[in-house]
Order: sequence, then C-alpha cells, then structure tokens
Amino acid sequence: MKSKLHLLIIFFGILNASAQTTYNLDWFMGIGTNADLTIETGDTVTWTWTSPNHTVENVVGNSVETFNSGFLGPVGSTFSYTFTVVGSNDYFCGIHGAASMSGTITVEDNLGIDEEAQINFNIQANPAHSKLIIDLPQNIPSGQILITDMLGKKVKSKAFNQNENLQIDISALKQGLYFVTLQSEGSKTTKRFIKN
Repeated sequence: MKSKLHLLIIFFGILNASAQTTYNLDWFMGIGTNADLTIETGDTVTWTWTSPNHTVENVVGNSVETFNSGFLGPVGSTFSYTFTVVGSNDYFCGIHGAASMSGTITVEDNLGIDEEAQINFNIQANPAHSKLIIDLPQNIPSGQILITDMLGKKVKSKAFNQNENLQIDISALKQGLYFVTLQSEGSKTTKRFIKN
C-alpha cells in the first residue's frame, strides 16, 4: 500500500527563489485521509488518477478556494489547480468519500523576505543527489544554513565561515522537495532544491 508520502512530488523550473512549483499527487482508491501538502501561493497541484473513477473537490465550508475536477474515469486522467489564496483547503473524492480519499492543501505566503534583506546565494547541481553545494557571496562573513522539509521540519543545519567551500551531505535525505535557508547578520534567504 502506498503511504501519504508516496505522493510523487515533482518540481519544475527551479530558476530562482520566486520560481513556482508543481506538485504531482497519485490519486487512487485507498490513499486514505492524509493526502496533505503545504505549498506556497501560486503553486500548482496536479492529481493523477492511478485507479479509475474519481473526483477531486474542495470541502464546502472547509476550504478557502473552490475547485472541482468533475467526474474523470480513466486511469491516467489528471486535474490541475493553481492555489492563490493563503489558507487551508480540505478536499476529497466525491465518488469514494473522504474516509477513503482526502487531504488538506495548506497554502502559505511565498518564502523569502524583502529584497534589501536577502542574501544572493546559489545552489549548484539542483536537483542534488548526495551533496548540496552552496556558492556564498564574498561579502558574507559567517552564518547558518538550515535545511527543512516540505512540512517545515528541520533536517540539517550547519554554521559556516567566509571563504568556506560550503558542502552539505544530503545522502541520507529521502527524495523530494526541501528548502535551504541561509542566515547571516540579520538577513536571510530561502531557496528550494530537489533531492533525487
């Protein structure tokens, strides 16, 4: 049986911190009640039917946005929705019911802070497999790197000094989308990366 985190997450267009994300979720009978994601405004969720005959629809009264795929039958059918309002969106399959197929899409403000307080750093080789390599600006004397998963849970952190070749071992992390936050002297910037 597939777990809630078997929900396939595919990230497209990592160009900069403002790039939007598309999340792909397998949608099948028996997925359960935990098909949950936390995303940012402007991100898209695409549900893919891996078993036949479903809908994807918001729970009226428990969703800040309204969406409904209508009935789609064949395996391989897809429904996409781009979320634009901060808040919580409970959803379910109208054919099989919430007990068998449901979840919550939580939409947060885009990550990052004002341009004046951002640190311009680059992530090499994104997606990354075993090492996350970060190019630091030369004017950053020291700071902290924090890596969190999609749910905001800290999975790695490391202090750094100027002129350090910043490499972080990520080989133990599961495949998926992560966020790396660089903090230094009251400034911070968060960017996304994929562990493959």
